[in-house]
Amino acid sequence: MSEEKGKKEKKTIDKVIYLQFQGKEISIDEVEKAVMENYDSVKKGEDKPEDIKIYLKPEDQKAYYVINCDYAGEVDLLND
Repeated sequence: MSEEKGKKEKKTIDKVIYLQFQGKEISIDEVEKAVMENYDSVKKGEDKPEDIKIYLKPEDQKAYYVINCDYAGEVDLLND
């Protein structure tokens, strides 16, 4: 029996993660998209993101982020 046949197929699971706070909701995918749009509007393609850290702070209704350990920014969360 070949190794390939012995390996079990991994099934992917569709998942969506939400942040809910004070009756409002946003998906983590939407947060990531907003971060990348904000970064791209500032950097205009100068640097390709290799490392992204996002910090959610719902009490401030902000997502703070650091990209490539040298650029920090923020985006609004949970706004109507």
